[in-house]
Amino acid sequence: MPNHLSSEAVERYRRDGYVHPIDCLSLSEAKRCRDALEDYERHSGQKSTLAIRGKGHLKMQVLYDLVHDPRILDPVESVLGPNILCWGSSLFVKEPNDPAFVAWHQDSFYWGLEPDDVVSAWVAFAPSTIANGAMQVLPGSHKERRFPHAKSPEGSGNMISSHEEIAVEVDDGKGVSLLLDEGQMSLHHVNIVHGSPPNRSDARRYGYAIRYVAAHVKQRGDMPTAILVRGRDDHGYFKPDPVPKGDFDPAIMALYPNLPATPA
Repeated sequence: MPNHLSSEAVERYRRDGYVHPIDCLSLSEAKRCRDALEDYERHSGQKSTLAIRGKGHLKMQVLYDLVHDPRILDPVESVLGPNILCWGSSLFVKEPNDPAFVAWHQDSFYWGLEPDDVVSAWVAFAPSTIANGAMQVLPGSHKERRFPHAKSPEGSGNMISSHEEIAVEVDDGKGVSLLLDEGQMSLHHVNIVHGSPPNRSDARRYGYAIRYVAAHVKQRGDMPTAILVRGRDDHGYFKPDPVPKGDFDPAIMALYPNLPATPA
């Protein structure tokens, strides 16, 4: 059954820079993803967030299948159009009762993608709530310019790998929390100002962020890579990523070790 956004939802995305909640996975499917990640942690002794970064969908088959799922791609097509590449994906886990947070920032500041026909599908493998630090966005901020960013104060607990935050005053009271049930997702624009507070609950917060770009988008620098997940690519701005042969395919891991990612 098609899962495209309604015209009203598309209009909200254009106006506000985000739309949620969107049903995509069943409870059992979300649990399957979560179980696969926890099983990896048990066997490797490594946090799954360290492995499932940057090109996370190339690391595990369950995630590779997910980025191709029509229940996710239909809403993405509603805002990007029919020709879609998956440029990256990362898992973001907030541990229980952890004071760490994600400072206000814009993904567009870091990624070098132009034009801004770029959207993140943030899939909740567990409920995303006020208590566990749901992502917050500033509605309409995607229409503003790309703001400068600066280093966060020493010891601030900011989880962004570069330890940066937006270098303008942000009214926290205007932030909207993107609350999601297990198996739901949100879409947010690459330029929207967003962040998230600490997890004050006794349970982990699991979010899997998939980065989709329209086929006409370019990235600055050396020729990047991506996977065509819907439609056609008549531009060739991205080299094709290899197709994984299984979980943690050695060839994939040699190409894409633990890449950094901007958390949310």
